[in-house]
Amino acid sequence: MDNLTTMNLADDLALSKDKIISGQQDLDTSKIYAEIDSLGVLDKPIQEYFSMTQDEYYSSESDGKLTLLHLDEPLSSLTDRILTNHVDGYVDKDEINFTYNHEDPFEDNIYNRSGDYDVLLYSLKVIGAVRAIAPSQIKKVLSKDAVLSLGLATRTLANN
Repeated sequence: MDNLTTMNLADDLALSKDKIISGQQDLDTSKIYAEIDSLGVLDKPIQEYFSMTQDEYYSSESDGKLTLLHLDEPLSSLTDRILTNHVDGYVDKDEINFTYNHEDPFEDNIYNRSGDYDVLLYSLKVIGAVRAIAPSQIKKVLSKDAVLSLGLATRTLANN
């Protein structure tokens, strides 16, 4: 069932967490990027955003949840992340609400792999739960900035 792919990915990531955080296992970025793209929330494939300036993204697509302070820098340098941490509402009434909060895996200028991993893992679990029961609503209710954060966390984990 295609609607379970996000939950399955989250489950796989949960099982591999310690090995990936410690560097004993590589993160399968292509699988994660494909899952992000399959959500259909962003206008372009996730990898096209990394070289885009923060200003370009803010002007064209951002929903204002990310803190974009260095507008001339590429999105790949952004340290703010939006964690999708909760969902509530009524599927049968098309009233689904996600709750978000900011995370910074570079607090005190030291990269915390666990911080980005948690953004990725917990967000995918919450998103996956909704996708499993209301796949058509994801595109309408999920924050673009939160989806971008999944890609940024993945890219940063793979490169640090």
